[in-house]
Amino acid sequence: MKLAIFDFDGTLFPKDTLPFLLSQRKDLHCSRFTTYKLYLSLIPLFLKYKLEILTKLSREQMKVLAVKKFNYIFKGMSEPELITFFSGCSEKAQDLLNKSVVQEVERARAEGFHTVLLSGTYDYLLAEVGKSLHFDTVIGTKMHFTNGRFDPDVDLEIVIGEMKLKRVYQAFENQEINWEESRAYADGFSDLDLLLAVGSPIAVRPDAKLRALAEEKKWRIIS
Repeated sequence: MKLAIFDFDGTLFPKDTLPFLLSQRKDLHCSRFTTYKLYLSLIPLFLKYKLEILTKLSREQMKVLAVKKFNYIFKGMSEPELITFFSGCSEKAQDLLNKSVVQEVERARAEGFHTVLLSGTYDYLLAEVGKSLHFDTVIGTKMHFTNGRFDPDVDLEIVIGEMKLKRVYQAFENQEINWEESRAYADGFSDLDLLLAVGSPIAVRPDAKLRALAEEKKWRIIS
């Protein structure tokens, strides 16, 4: 089996997921005050994440902190409510997807690759997007519930950085994978482990560090 692995944030979806989800706040069961308070708390973290300034934290660590803060916007929601919310978000995200990457998904499927959608994004959103694009496997960050309600105090195992490749290995541990014939699409240097694991790494609108490496190694780059 050969895999075609696609990152979501910044790759298939050319935006950051958390701000996008926050823009859909009218469909959530929380007050405007709560969402604005969250928005204000995320701004400095988001700027540090984007610019990598005024902090000793890595981009991965900052994203984990942002997700932990963001989780409280879903506090108390039931699984059916979250599925409905993410389904609506998926429909709105369809028009924003990177068309070049969507074509790569379709081409990979036609060429016999097992397509994988992989991201630290919430698995309910990825499941909806994956269904619409006919992905074979979807791997995202699982949400936890206590007494039927989402519990933001339970630490999530966010699929980011080195965790991405680990989760792929886990998903296909009983399969014989031709890694040399496999390919991976990602936009960030934090995905380097994943990109180095396959024979055909592809950088999609890469950040500065990944672009420099991709150019040095003559990897394919999708702008």
